[in-house]
Amino acid sequence: MGKGDTKSAADATTDAIPELALTHGQTIWLMTELGLHQGASRTTFNYYIKSLRKLGIPFDKGKGQSQGHRHVTYDFEDLMELTVALLLRVYGTLPDSVLAGLRNFRSELRPVYRLAYCDCAKTTFPPAQVEAGQRRLSVNGVFLDLNIRYSAGRMIAFGPPRVLSAFEAIATFARAGIPARSYLPLNITAVADMIVLHTRTLPSARRPRGTQPVHLS
Repeated sequence: MGKGDTKSAADATTDAIPELALTHGQTIWLMTELGLHQGASRTTFNYYIKSLRKLGIPFDKGKGQSQGHRHVTYDFEDLMELTVALLLRVYGTLPDSVLAGLRNFRSELRPVYRLAYCDCAKTTFPPAQVEAGQRRLSVNGVFLDLNIRYSAGRMIAFGPPRVLSAFEAIATFARAGIPARSYLPLNITAVADMIVLHTRTLPSARRPRGTQPVHLS
């Protein structure tokens, strides 16, 4: 599964992912706990998440609605996509080109989110060992490189996404041909781990009829 093969990532992901059905309010709480609120008022942040939903992030219109109701719920993959989107904001907003990239590559990215969850329990790649004199650093996790490139303030490329080992992620940074890349590879395992950890302490909420309860094995 080397060299950023997202198809191999999908084939290797056989373990079940968390059965989550978070309400909009619980999702706002989770994103806040993950540090993605960024000082905005709850009202402003609430409006921003709803605005992203209208633009197809983290699911197409109608997909997250419970049967027979207008209420929406977010599953694990939805939460992963929303978190990644919020991490990609520039000066508090998400560029339209990034929104389009996340939508266009959704079928390739969601298997990576599942792989990241599995990696929390069963390591996919060996850790990368970095040494500098007497100092040693061990880097773990599955990394996601979205291949985002900017030039003169405008995005010129998004994708295809690549799955990287920790070693490949470090090498990508070290071998960059320019002083700084637009976006460095993201430790997607860490993102999955944070989501799962915080949903274990999720506040209760009145749940629309027809939705499944939050369950984590």
